Amino acid sequence: MRPPDEEVFAKDGFKCIYCDFDGRSFANWRFLQVDHFKPCSLGGSYDAVENLVTSCIICNQMKGAMMFQTREEAKTHIKQWYGQMRTYWQEKVLPLQKDRLP
Repeated sequence: MRPPDEEVFAKDGFKCIYCDFDGRSFANWRFLQVDHFKPCSLGGSYDAVENLVTSCIICNQMKGAMMFQTREEAKTHIKQWYGQMRTYWQEKVLPLQKDRLP
C-alpha cells in the first residue's frame, strides 16, 4: 500500500528533490507532488517508499517517464531544461508582453 503523500514530503523535507522548490508554506505546498523516481512504466515500484520522491509540479511534468540512475543525474538534466525554458521565454515570450513585469 502506497504511503500518504505527506509521509513522502516529510521524508524529503517538503522540498522538490530536483530543483529544491520549498513546499513548507501552504502557498507552496499546493504545488508538491509525489513522483515515482523510477517510472512504473519502466518497472519502478508503485508503492515502495524508496521509489517515491517529492517533486514540484513543473519538475514532475518535465521528468515525465524518463529514467535516471541517480538523483544528481536527474537534477542536472532538469536544471538544463529550466535553462532552455528560460532562454525560450526571454527570446520568444517576453518580447510579446505589452505590460512587462519588473
